Amino acid sequence: MLARIQTAGTSLLTKTAALVTKTVEKTVYCGKVTGELSKQIYKSEKLQPPSLDEFKSVYMNLYTNSLRYIKTPQQAVNCVKASGKNDLLKYGAVGIQLLGFYSVGEVIGRRKLVGYNCYTEKVIHH
Repeated sequence: MLARIQTAGTSLLTKTAALVTKTVEKTVYCGKVTGELSKQIYKSEKLQPPSLDEFKSVYMNLYTNSLRYIKTPQQAVNCVKASGKNDLLKYGAVGIQLLGFYSVGEVIGRRKLVGYNCYTEKVIHH
């Protein structure tokens, strides 16, 4: 009886190790392919990260505009009213894309499509 259990356990461990090894190999391969593809795109598009001055100027402009709109909220309202239909459609589309990315992140984080796992005991009301 003990020999059967040992044989079954050894077989299970061998199969599990083979499956894990195969999965790791596929993951490493996909990672390497993605890295090489990213390098080729980076070189062909002549991409480069922003310089420190560009980074500072963008965020300083964002900061000063935010402060200005906080001090005079009517100016922010006028800016929204002055925007055209195409601008609103563009910003709406970007908002929907951001919501989609957020939703996908939530699904990945929960590892579940709908709802959260409940690990507490269910309370029965009388």
